[in-house]
Amino acid sequence: MASREFIKCSGGEGGLELNDNLKKWIITGGGLGLLKPAPGSWGSCGPALIWWLLLWGGVSPAARIGISLAIIVAAGFFTVRLGPWAEKYFGKKDPGQVVLDEYAGYLTATLFLPLPTRCVGHPWGAWIAAAVVYLLFRLTDTMKLPPCRQLEKLPAGWGVFWDDIAAGIQVNILLQIAIRIWLH
Repeated sequence: MASREFIKCSGGEGGLELNDNLKKWIITGGGLGLLKPAPGSWGSCGPALIWWLLLWGGVSPAARIGISLAIIVAAGFFTVRLGPWAEKYFGKKDPGQVVLDEYAGYLTATLFLPLPTRCVGHPWGAWIAAAVVYLLFRLTDTMKLPPCRQLEKLPAGWGVFWDDIAAGIQVNILLQIAIRIWLH
């Protein structure tokens, strides 16, 4: 019989009970983390697709930031809450199947970017922007530049989450500088 874990979504006795299949679906980013090879790369496709749709749809910068922040917070919450469960379920520390943190890291890389107008409302411009962020995020997430490696050592879901946030911040800083140089 599958074990069930109680996840408290608010203070007090209220909470949300999730079964193992739903936990696995959430923590693997909708199942992307179950794809082989390189589940982290597959997992980064989910937020790249979301950001591409936001750009192509011409969603305002404020709304893009709001949506991204909401996803980052939700991804952080579930990564931290389900991290210990995922380690038991998959049988190892920081299992590769856990890719919800890729959503948080990728979308952190996109926050407040001063994008050229040809990247918003245009499918190919939006695709290029999403692809550049994807490639840079995968590079920084894989290289684990400081402080990513150190953050990775935090317990359970905290390390899984914060090392990707740090990689996203590194990409964001790089793109903030590159876009401003390129546009001026």
